[in-house]
Amino acid sequence: TRGTGLGAVNRLMDELDIQHDLVGESAAMRRVCECIAKAAGTSSTVLICGESGTGKELVARAIHRNSPRTAKPFVVINCAALSETLLESELFGYEKGAFAGAVAQKRGKLEQGAGGSVFLDEVGELTPALQAKLLRLLEDREFVRVGGTLPLQADIRLIAATSRDLAEAVRNHKFRQDLYRRLKVVALEIPPLRERKEDIPLLANY
Repeated sequence: TRGTGLGAVNRLMDELDIQHDLVGESAAMRRVCECIAKAAGTSSTVLICGESGTGKELVARAIHRNSPRTAKPFVVINCAALSETLLESELFGYEKGAFAGAVAQKRGKLEQGAGGSVFLDEVGELTPALQAKLLRLLEDREFVRVGGTLPLQADIRLIAATSRDLAEAVRNHKFRQDLYRRLKVVALEIPPLRERKEDIPLLANY
């Protein structure tokens, strides 16, 4: 007999020795959990792909939670929710006087997440200028605050997610190929619920 959604989650956690908040015991979800277990043990950059609502942030949190960085911060930033200027300030921080209203220095998400993981949701929405800055971050593991000149070390693990087809965006020259290659060191595809219908009763019970 099939157990409740919570029971299914607990069985998967026991079998794979990972902690997560995903619900499902379909073959598709088992593959996702296996990928989480493998990715968590590395320090590699991870790209999580899937439609909106498939649980990409839950997967990102599970990777962080089961990694050696679990005791450090998990910082989230939605690349689609902010303008280019605000997103740059949120991610990299800024120096006092960098722009009108910058009355004090502000630490960005990269500094707030030191030692832990930074989750960039909807990374496919980055503008070309921010794509270039993110590429430099991944290549050099350094960044500069807005209005600053001093390079700072980025001791973070980057986990990115997108609901866009980045391979197609690269072909259409809307996303940098070199950045795409840097992001997808480890790539996970999260299936939509219509491809794992056997999990619907578990989700309903949960």
